[in-house]
Formats: sequence, C-alpha cells, structure tokens
Amino acid sequence: MKWIGYLLSSLWRIWFLIVFILLFIAFIPALFFYTAIYKNNKIVCHLTRYWSKLTLFFSFIYPSIEWEHKLDKKGHYIFCPNHVSTLDIPLILAVLPMPIQYMGKAEIAKIPLFGYFYKNNTVVVDRGNKRDAYDAFLKAGEQLKKGINMCIFPEGGIPKADVLLKKFKNGSFRLAIEQDIKTIPITIADNKRIFPQEYFKGRPGIVRIKIHKPIAPNSLVEKSIENLNTSVYNTIFEQLNTYGSK
Repeated sequence: MKWIGYLLSSLWRIWFLIVFILLFIAFIPALFFYTAIYKNNKIVCHLTRYWSKLTLFFSFIYPSIEWEHKLDKKGHYIFCPNHVSTLDIPLILAVLPMPIQYMGKAEIAKIPLFGYFYKNNTVVVDRGNKRDAYDAFLKAGEQLKKGINMCIFPEGGIPKADVLLKKFKNGSFRLAIEQDIKTIPITIADNKRIFPQEYFKGRPGIVRIKIHKPIAPNSLVEKSIENLNTSVYNTIFEQLNTYGSK
C-alpha cells in the first residue's frame, strides 16, 4: 500500500532533518570561531565537508564516486554539477576533498542562525537582480584568487521532475574564461529519486556521482563562453543518459 511507503519516507526525511540539525549544533562553536572571531574561509569549508559527510553517513546515504581524472587538491577549479535535489549540496561537499564555496540563493540567508553562517561563507546571489548577479560573480572571482574553489549549478535552480537537464546559464563559464580556471562537470544520478522535492517520497541508499575531467578554456577549439557551456552540458547530458540506460 502506497501510504506505508509515504509514511516510511516521511519518517526517514524527519530523521535526516534531525541529524542535519544536531550536527549543525555540534559544529556551531567551531563555525562561529572561524567565521566571526578568526575568519578563515578555508577552515569553514573543511568543517562543512565533515558536517556533510556525517550527515550522509548517519542518514544511511552512501556515495558511489567515479573519478574520470585525479584532481590536484591544491588546484583551483569551478565545479558545475547538474541540480536535481537539495541533497546535491551536502553530497558534493562530502565527496570533494578541497575547500569549496557555493554560489547560492539569497533567500537562504534569511533563515535564523543558519543564515548567518551561510551568508558569510557563501557567495550569495539574488538571481532576479542582474546587477546583484554580476557582483556575485565578481565575488566568486575573488574567492578563486584566494584558493577557494567555486561550485555553481549552471541550471540556476532545481528543474521540474520531468526535465532531465535544464539549459545552462552562462555566468559560471564567463567566470572560468575571465579567470582562466578549469571547469569540472559533475553528474549526479540518483538524488532525484533518493531525495526528491516531494516530502513524502525518498529513501536511503547508494547515490552515484561522477567527477569528470577538467575542461581548460584554452583546450577548446574556439575559446568562447558558448563553447564551454556546450561542452559541459553535453558531458553531463551524455552521462545522465548512460546512467539511465543501466
């Protein structure tokens, strides 16, 4: 009966939220120290990585990682994943072993307490304001120069459930070319099923994620924003189709 599945999914989602909040509370002293007292974005990045790892582990979510290329932990990259679920953010943080900041929605900064750490350790952007979006990419460029990698969802948000991959926006690719930074596509396969938008659906399990090889702007036949956009889009689209055929 469907209602039993809905009940179990809802209970598991509540458990996930409890784990997330309890671990957040446990990390608050360290997060506050390195955010407000001795500001160090790189240490905050590592703290959020361990927070994410523990959240996934205690929620019984296990990443299955495929590396197409060994990354330089000291390298500077712009990561561009497809976006299918709110689970994408902790999954990527848990998987990648280098300091990462996200470009995220301004609305999240309004959440009490959590929003304080979010706005001070994320490049916040109001996507409805073109000037604000431009300023956000300038800030992202500054973070890259400090040695902090950026993760930007080029779809600009989570698409509808029936959309395999939404058309990419150009902002992250413009930034990659201007900063001459390598872009790394990331394909996330199972989060739409494991942790969908509908609250009464979802379950623990294995989630597949593929970290593709870096794409350097100079490696393109024609160094342009459109070509980089197309190259990253096609890489993720083809991998999603490969996952779907398995």
